Amino acid sequence: MIFLAFTKRCFALTSKRTMLMLIMLILSVPTSATATMSWQSSTWQAWRMVGDAQLKWGPWVIYDSELRTPTGYYQDNSDELALVIKYQRDIAREDLLEATGEQWEHLGVPADKRRLWLAHLSQIWPDVKKGDRLIFVIKNGDGVFYQDNTKIGVMKDSEMSNAFLHIWLSPDTSYPHIRRQLIGKT
Repeated sequence: MIFLAFTKRCFALTSKRTMLMLIMLILSVPTSATATMSWQSSTWQAWRMVGDAQLKWGPWVIYDSELRTPTGYYQDNSDELALVIKYQRDIAREDLLEATGEQWEHLGVPADKRRLWLAHLSQIWPDVKKGDRLIFVIKNGDGVFYQDNTKIGVMKDSEMSNAFLHIWLSPDTSYPHIRRQLIGKT
C-alpha cells in the first residue's frame, strides 16, 4: 500500500514536470519563430521595392537599379533604405570611384570630403562584372555595402552614407528621371 501511494505520488510529480516541460516547449516555439521572422523581415532582402530604374548611356545599359524599404514607400530622410544596383557591363573600381566623385562634386560635396570618402570606398569596392550586384543598405545612419549577398564594407559616417544615397535620391541629382522612378513617382 505504501509502495502504491509512493508510486502514484512520483507519477503525479513526473506527470506535472513533464506537462510543465511540454507547455514550456510549446510556448517557446512561437517565440523562436516570431524572433526569426522579425529578424528576417528586418533584412534588406525582405524589404519591398519602392521603384526601379535603368541607367543608359546611348544604346548601352550601364545598370538596373531598385530602391527598397521595409514598407515599400519612400520618405525623405528615411533611416532604412536599400539601393540595389545590378551592373549590365564590366566596370573597373577606378571608374566607379571617378563617377561617384563626379556626382558628389555635382551635389556640392567639398573636395576634402570627396577625397576622404573616395579613399574609404576604394578599400571596399571591387571591380564589377556584368551581372554583379552592389547593394548599399542604410539603417540608423550606418551604411553597409554588399556584393550580391556578401558584406564587403561598412560606412559608420552617416553624412557619407547619406551623401552616397543622394547621388540617386537628392532632388539635385544629375539623373532626375532615375530619382523619380526609384522613389515611385513615375
